[in-house]
Amino acid sequence: MRSNEILSGLKTYMVKLKLRQQGYTNIFDTTVQARTPEQARRLIKAQYNNPNVIVGQPRELKTQ
Repeated sequence: MRSNEILSGLKTYMVKLKLRQQGYTNIFDTTVQARTPEQARRLIKAQYNNPNVIVGQPRELKTQ
């Protein structure tokens, strides 16, 4: 299987994260490639594996 066959079904999503720590809160943007917005949220949750991470609504980035 070729790499372009694997990547053809994936879309790039931008996700806003809120990470609460003791004494401060970080808010930042990140990107992830997934087939659906729900899969993008699950990938981000699994990557950070922290109960204090709040994952926002994924927005698809349009590529040219």
